Amino acid sequence: MERKMNNIAEEIINYQKDHDIPDTLLAFKLHFSVEELHDIKSMEKSPNQDEVNIIKQTLA
Repeated sequence: MERKMNNIAEEIINYQKDHDIPDTLLAFKLHFSVEELHDIKSMEKSPNQDEVNIIKQTLA
């Protein structure tokens, strides 16, 4: 079964590819744990609105 990637996960992955940033550095910049970042990217966890705002602000 194939899942469609949500927008925030896709934005994170594209940002990491474009800027060559590993998960550990991005998690540090976001003040998230690496596990939280992995869960958001794999869509195991949906970020709350505060987390979405932090991600969008950091990726801008």
